[in-house]
Amino acid sequence: MRKALALVLALGMTAAMSAVPAFAEAAPEYTFTYAELNGDDNINSRVGYKFAEYVDELSEGRIKIDVFTASQLGDEITCLNALQMGGGTVDFYRGNTNSLGDYGIKKMNLFGLPYIFTSREGMWKVLEAEDLGQAFLNEGVEVGAGFVGITYTDEGARHTFTSMEITCLDDLKGKKIRVPETTLMMDTMAALGAEPTPISYSELYSSIQTGVVDGGENGYPGYDSNKFYEVAPYYLLDGHTFSPGVILMAEARWNELSEEDQALLREAGKKASAWNKEQIEAEEAELRKSLEEKGVTIIDVPAEDMAKAQEACQSVWAGYSEGIEDVLQAIVDIQK
Repeated sequence: MRKALALVLALGMTAAMSAVPAFAEAAPEYTFTYAELNGDDNINSRVGYKFAEYVDELSEGRIKIDVFTASQLGDEITCLNALQMGGGTVDFYRGNTNSLGDYGIKKMNLFGLPYIFTSREGMWKVLEAEDLGQAFLNEGVEVGAGFVGITYTDEGARHTFTSMEITCLDDLKGKKIRVPETTLMMDTMAALGAEPTPISYSELYSSIQTGVVDGGENGYPGYDSNKFYEVAPYYLLDGHTFSPGVILMAEARWNELSEEDQALLREAGKKASAWNKEQIEAEEAELRKSLEEKGVTIIDVPAEDMAKAQEACQSVWAGYSEGIEDVLQAIVDIQK
């Protein structure tokens, strides 16, 4: 009887054990937050999700990145300041290289100079050069800014859009154009004759709608995904800035990682950048067609007008390259 009872109990325990997975999924060793200003369908957001996916794959689940889009974690200044303060609220942020000059970043900030890149190919040639773009990823640490660069992103050249009809670059004169809250972009728009107005990105749509500003500036993806065409249906392809984005990480959180995991993040970043490069050019062509179908007036800028704009912006180059003229020249030369 006792043997029979023991057998029943043993079989019961075996059945119970077989109903439980052989091992429970281990919790991530690290969980980080990632902030993005644009909505989910924007290519910058999709690059963020790809980066998180590659980190998860390469770390076999040890490192998890939660992506928060649509300014859920704050505007650009809020996110950059959070990185400086050591992360926690924001551990990663996809920023614009043209917004970093106010944080002591001088070399990478050159990427935001108007008309610094002759083409997308030229830009990536600079970004992937070990002594230029790759070296500049560590500039935030070197100058004590409190954040480290992981990789670059590409959402295309930035163009200007307005609520009122324009037909050429000269029509921007006197127009209130929203720019990011950074001196470089203010100086760039002023050089083109517009009246730069720094406003938080999340407030741009309503600011155009209420007449606080006459327009703004952004690449095709941002213009489309944020539906700016609804309130500013004139899109001038002036390409004033071809500034790459950059995925930044709070230095304090970066320092928590081993050298192997730091290298893992950089590898995931390169994979995300490669995915981005494959997507963006075709996406821009599709977006142009889609926007035109929605009734947007897209204005191409003649070569002679573009040359005038480039000449007008030379003063901006001089103002941001003092002491690093050799770096600026290297950026120009490698594209030839």
